[in-house]
Amino acid sequence: MSHKNILITGASAGIGAALAKRYASNPQVHLILLARNTQKLQSIITVCKKNGATVEYHSIDITEFTKLQTLISKIDSKTPIDLIICNAGVTSSIGENGEAESWDAICSIIDTNLYGVLASLNPLLSRMQQRKSGQIAIISSLAAYRGMPITPAYCASKAAVKSYGEALRGWLCEYNIKVNVICPGFVESELSAQFDGDKPMMISAEKAANIIYKGLAKNKANVSFPFPLDLGMWFLALLPSGISDWFMRLFSYGAKR
Repeated sequence: MSHKNILITGASAGIGAALAKRYASNPQVHLILLARNTQKLQSIITVCKKNGATVEYHSIDITEFTKLQTLISKIDSKTPIDLIICNAGVTSSIGENGEAESWDAICSIIDTNLYGVLASLNPLLSRMQQRKSGQIAIISSLAAYRGMPITPAYCASKAAVKSYGEALRGWLCEYNIKVNVICPGFVESELSAQFDGDKPMMISAEKAANIIYKGLAKNKANVSFPFPLDLGMWFLALLPSGISDWFMRLFSYGAKR
């Protein structure tokens, strides 16, 4: 693996923590881990160091956009980032009786899942262009393919970053910068635990990290999993809305139980 300096946001749990451990298996790796909860992060750091990687960490809320961009600029000036994985994310859903998501919940999702990604990448784009190297991985979701009525704001945020990543890949390829969009299904995590619908084909965070690791190594434009759930979500996006809505209700994604 050629990457040496790897920055991961939302590294204290779920996919972010599992990816940190996966990349730490290479002793040449220097990990830069960002998370709000440094107490949770400590156990991840211990494992990563034991696996042979060097680790630095920073406690930061990804919605502190100015502070975040300043921090990432300083990190990149000291240790140029070879790979950034934009993983931090939150979710919410409609109420038990179909109530709309609160404005605070909507803002939290858009600030974290969308603006957090943009703010994480903004300081790096021109730097990577000048170096003519680098890799950007954006964690989207299978929910980006077809909006689920049970969780509107989350789907909107993930669809936005999916499109953003696809646009970046087309723009930055001439600068030898790789861009990859990751669209996981249900992965065992605190985020998935908040989802009230059925969770078919749920996989462990470790298995998800391994799939992502291999996909990034091959520079896949889109890493979607697990099969055939990814195929099903892609197919739902092609179906007439009445039919796809029926399937959503069938799996309890259309309304609260």
